[in-house]
Order: sequence, then structure tokens, then C-alpha cells
Amino acid sequence: MDHFLVLLGTFAFCVGSAVIPLLHAETYLVTASLVAPPELRWPLVIAATTGQMLGKVGMYYAGKGVRLIPGERIQRRIQLATARYREKRQIGAGLVFVSAASGFPPFYLVSIAAGTLAFPLTPFIILGFAGRFIRFAVAVFLPHWRA
Repeated sequence: MDHFLVLLGTFAFCVGSAVIPLLHAETYLVTASLVAPPELRWPLVIAATTGQMLGKVGMYYAGKGVRLIPGERIQRRIQLATARYREKRQIGAGLVFVSAASGFPPFYLVSIAAGTLAFPLTPFIILGFAGRFIRFAVAVFLPHWRA
């Protein structure tokens, strides 16, 4: 039961950290990996990645909501950005993965932009999950690595 609560807490914290940038998932994971038993390391990575992506999908939909803001000026800017993005679709896919894995540019902003610019949801989830999985695996396992 204790392991379940640790994983549930990790999931919940990472959902929150996806939406509230002041909550730092990597710091939480480094700390959790240092106090949790070794058999919980991979489950921590999976719980964190799943929670983070659930929150980022929420941010993606928040970005979609930006399209509903009234005003001719903002609608023009969104249309212009969407037209530019269509010409560079492959860059968008790479950007989602790199942002999710490295945090640069901030995945928070990329998630909102992906929704605003109508980046397809399924590739956003797959690429974001892959990038976050790598990032969180490093956060969990790096403190235990010995050269």
C-alpha cells in the first residue's frame, strides 16, 4: 500500500507541476528516488511521465482555447502563426520532443503553442511522453550512477 501511495503522490505532483511551473517535477523525482527503494525507480518514472503528460494535455487544450478569444488582432496573429507552422510541420514535431526532453524551449509554452497552432494531439502525446520519459529517467537514475 505504501508503494501505491508514493506512486499516486508522484502522479498527482507531476500533474500539478505540468500546470503550475513553480512545482519542479525533476527536484521532486531526484528526492523521491533517493528515499524510495530501488524497485520503485522505474514506476516513479512512469507515474511522473504519465501525470506530467496528463497536465500537458490540459495545457494543450488551454492553447486551443486561445483560438476562441475574441478580437480581430489576436485572430490575425493566430492565423499568421498557423500558416507559418503549416510550412514547417516537421520542425514542430522535433520541437515538441526536444522541448519535452530538455526543457528548452519550455515545454509549458510549447504545450500551449501546440494547441493554439493545431498541432495534432496524438503526436503531441507520443512525442511529449517520449521526451518526458527520458528526462524523468535521467532525474531518477542519475543520482544513483557511479562512474
